[in-house]
Amino acid sequence: MNNLLDTPLFGVTLTIGMLLLFQYLFRKTKNPLLNPLIFAIGSIIGILLLFNIPYASYEKGGQLITFFLGPVTVCLAVPLYKHIELLKKHVVPILIGSLIGVITSLSSILVLGRVFQLNREMIASLLPKATTTAIAIDLAKEAQGDPTLTVFFVVIAGTIGYMFGEQILKLFKIKSSVAKGMGMGTAAHVFGTTRALLMSDEIGAMSSLAIGIAGLMTTLLLPLFLLFI
Repeated sequence: MNNLLDTPLFGVTLTIGMLLLFQYLFRKTKNPLLNPLIFAIGSIIGILLLFNIPYASYEKGGQLITFFLGPVTVCLAVPLYKHIELLKKHVVPILIGSLIGVITSLSSILVLGRVFQLNREMIASLLPKATTTAIAIDLAKEAQGDPTLTVFFVVIAGTIGYMFGEQILKLFKIKSSVAKGMGMGTAAHVFGTTRALLMSDEIGAMSSLAIGIAGLMTTLLLPLFLLFI
């Protein structure tokens, strides 16, 4: 048994198994509060604690999953390709909207970090949350932040967008598919895009586009904001 726990197969199997379980439950209930990733994370933590399994054993498979974050993010370009004409038609407002979203995210983190007197490492870990996990991890390392904290903050942002993004769009009476998608993707990244794809294919396409644009803009602007920490 111990030999199995010390192989990447354990971490991969446990992660995929929990995700599939809660995705099935979500499809059955259609409840946005039943976020498959959050419940899967909680279940995995519970299993590790219950059976006293070292995190190092699980992480052998976790590292393998992390490796595939990049390719999975790239796959989100497929819906975008199907709606490329929509992108061409709205390219200017898309770029301007994404830029405003990224600047707002970075600025608010910097200001709130100062207000609450967070140390440099904490602020540097928070700033990359404006983009998706695959990009945020590398940005956190470059900014001398803690990648683990950054992943946590990205997951929290994505979870909030996944759970309440659609309701917020309805509250502000936003009807444009482009605006909905760009908002979901910029604010909630892959989680937001997952939710956007459930809303419509067009909204999902714009959301996946927002991930790439927000990642590029965050990468370019982050060094500037780091000067003010």
